[in-house]
Amino acid sequence: MPPLMVCGIKSFMEKLLESKVERTFQVRDFLSLLQKHLKLFAGLFASLLLISVLLYVFKIPYVGKGRLLVNDSQNSPLQAFSTAYFGMTKTVADGKKGNTQIGKQIEVLKTRDFYEKLIQRISERGKSPSLTVEEQSAYEYIKDKYLNDAMKDEASKQGFIMKLDSWSQAKLESDYEIKVSFATPSKELSLFLTNTALELSSDYLRGREMTEIAEVEKFITEQKRQVDQNIKELTRDLANFQSQPENIISFTSREKMGEYLSDLMVRINESRLKISENNKDIDLLQDGNSGEENVGSALYGVGGRIEALRLENKMLEGRIAQLKESVDKVGKHLKVLPVAAQMMEDNRKKSELEYVKYKELTETLAKVDAQKLSVRDRFEIIERARPENTLPQIDLITMTFLCMVLSVALGLTLVYLQHLWTPLVVQKESIRNVMVYDDHNQDPRVVIENAKIKFQLGNHGSVE
Repeated sequence: MPPLMVCGIKSFMEKLLESKVERTFQVRDFLSLLQKHLKLFAGLFASLLLISVLLYVFKIPYVGKGRLLVNDSQNSPLQAFSTAYFGMTKTVADGKKGNTQIGKQIEVLKTRDFYEKLIQRISERGKSPSLTVEEQSAYEYIKDKYLNDAMKDEASKQGFIMKLDSWSQAKLESDYEIKVSFATPSKELSLFLTNTALELSSDYLRGREMTEIAEVEKFITEQKRQVDQNIKELTRDLANFQSQPENIISFTSREKMGEYLSDLMVRINESRLKISENNKDIDLLQDGNSGEENVGSALYGVGGRIEALRLENKMLEGRIAQLKESVDKVGKHLKVLPVAAQMMEDNRKKSELEYVKYKELTETLAKVDAQKLSVRDRFEIIERARPENTLPQIDLITMTFLCMVLSVALGLTLVYLQHLWTPLVVQKESIRNVMVYDDHNQDPRVVIENAKIKFQLGNHGSVE
């Protein structure tokens, strides 16, 4: 037979025997090992179960859960109305609230100020007659162990705050909900602290927003008061300006003043013409009687007529003087008119601007009142902690299952170490493990003999 064929047959037989040995070891002998070490698995399971029960009784905390609903324009008609009335819009970026307004509110519930308010609320709520028996017992426990010392000593208060921080958790439950929970060693304690923190969270967040709105309202009220004072001052200044004699002319239009001035000039010219006519008449009368030695009496005849014309001329000259004085006054007023009119127009525009500001501030104050109404309804407790939903963090069934898995894993590890790495097996394998090479291949009989040694040692141990 050729050497190559002999090598192929030997290699095929070796693989066949190895697969047979491995199949037998993985199925039948492995199950027999498990059955033989049943007491080991049972002991491990019992030990782990006992440890789990002790942990369950003394270490596993009870978790109280409550939910706080944050209303906005997308889930509340009142918030939608106030948002539209106040002039605010909600963008697409505000749809996810994890890093926006609701995320900031969750961070507020982790501040020291909130925990200090929580200590005060614990003291106030513990005296309420509406507490259940479980919550009352929890309050007595907190009062004796933490609260009395926290009210007296700052260091004890700081320690109590750190304890509350380690027990509490506030996180985003959904797009509109904040989950408030407390994990404490006692079911009653978790129930009491969760409900107390839930009530405080609603009031505290509402109070913060009301404080911010109050600051805005204070600013707007102060601005409105200042604008109102400015309007009164401008009205008083405008009345004083208009009541001055030199500015009364500013109430008359420029066209009427021009007509009045033209009328004065016409009257002056008429008086001058009349004087001129009278002078001509006087000259004619004097020329007509120049040959006579006596023109007659100053009261009668030609002399009286001349004297009357002269008196009339004096009267007309006086009138002309008065008319000129009136023209000068009107001219002065006309020169002042543009400045006075501009000043009056400026005051009027300032008054109009102040009135517009006053109107806007009044409307804004009305919107602030609407915003106050929305804040009062923004935070709502939709689920409180109850005895039936205040449960251990890990239930006993889960812990039992974990004990079962761990006991099987540990048992298999021990069985492996005991049956595959014992000194007796290593010694007999070193004696029997003679490598026979034929064309650089291991004799399959060595593998078979080593497997038999292992099984014989296992059976021998079971007989003993």
